[in-house]
Amino acid sequence: MRLQLDIRSGYLHVEVRGPFDAEEGRMAIGRIIETCAAHKLARVLVDARGLEQTVAIAERFELARVLADARAGPLKMAILVDPSQLVTKTLEDTACNRGVPVRTTASAEEAYGFLGVAPPG
Repeated sequence: MRLQLDIRSGYLHVEVRGPFDAEEGRMAIGRIIETCAAHKLARVLVDARGLEQTVAIAERFELARVLADARAGPLKMAILVDPSQLVTKTLEDTACNRGVPVRTTASAEEAYGFLGVAPPG
């Protein structure tokens, strides 16, 4: 799994590509939280359209739990996925139930709108 983090105007842009790995996913959340804290960012757009396989429901639950437990302050996250990944909203529901606003969508317009930032270009 390859991860690229870019600080943009008012938010952190994260691009995820390759085969999904659960341990790397948990470590990626730690990097995202650390980067947000270091740069005083509270909004994250994760572009996960480059993942090569479907993420299991149990892994989505675990990623949301790790996200909720690790955040150090306010955080709002939009996760942009390939339409084939929209089989369940487990990560979104679990994170929201733990106080972290998350939106999982296949629409870039919806993702940027949820965060309240303008899309690039």
